[in-house]
Amino acid sequence: MDLFLHIGPHKTGTTAIQTAFADNAAALRRRGLLYPKCNWAYPAHHRLAFAMKDKVNPIDGSRPDFATELDALCQALEKSRLPRAFISSEEFFACPADRIARLKAALPVENVTILAYPRRPDTFLISCHNQKTKQVGNGFAAPITRFLKEPHKIAPEIDALACITAWADVFGNDNVALRPFEAGSPLDDMVARFGIEGIAPNKTLNSSVPGVVAEVMRLAKVQDMGVAQQRKLFAKANEVFADRPPFSINDADRLRIIETFEADNDALFARFGQENPYRTANFRPSQNAHTQNITVHDLMALITTLL
Repeated sequence: MDLFLHIGPHKTGTTAIQTAFADNAAALRRRGLLYPKCNWAYPAHHRLAFAMKDKVNPIDGSRPDFATELDALCQALEKSRLPRAFISSEEFFACPADRIARLKAALPVENVTILAYPRRPDTFLISCHNQKTKQVGNGFAAPITRFLKEPHKIAPEIDALACITAWADVFGNDNVALRPFEAGSPLDDMVARFGIEGIAPNKTLNSSVPGVVAEVMRLAKVQDMGVAQQRKLFAKANEVFADRPPFSINDADRLRIIETFEADNDALFARFGQENPYRTANFRPSQNAHTQNITVHDLMALITTLL
């Protein structure tokens, strides 16, 4: 059996990928591709990834056991007579090297291919911050300015070199398929890779909210608004500001973030015989770079709808 292990990272269409494969699991089996229903949290293999990081499952508060989750995956692979299998979790991206080595040692398969889709660091940071700020009840209220000079603090996954190197060191360069997120939809790439056209439709899920909505939610959490009220506010803000642009930062800050990771990304892509697409020389001015994400006028417009 050939196993394809998709490691993400976050904010690269992973929910759309996992939902498409889960929804079409039966049809995929008929085409010789197993999307095993084990280790699931949502329609993805997050429990195994959580266990590899000794991380609490945020869905139910449990702490998955690595040996138990690994055994469940191995049993599913051993029982299958299909030639190929695919597992996916963006939580795999920033896993410790020793757990990756244990995973490799236990897998009952002939070949493993790691699928990784790194994203340009400035857009990753913005998207990650958007995700954290829009999420109801998580307590995250840090302004994006806190991360502009120290972007590593937004999430460990922003360090693509460290994260992908951990997998490549264990599985080998030849077994890592590295493709920039900006080269096209990762889901479309997988459909073409597996030859499953017409099976896994491209879906847009977990999309970013307008910048003003993200800021409204951040300010609500600054004020310790209750979770029920946050949910109502989120729904109303999305309704009022549906046509507003996404969250933005100025181009100087974008360039600074790209420059921070430029040498590391040079090394990452060179390892796989590729040119680093994330260089300051390749940067083009962004849309909405000078747009204020939220104004007093916006807040008053929202308040008016609530009165």
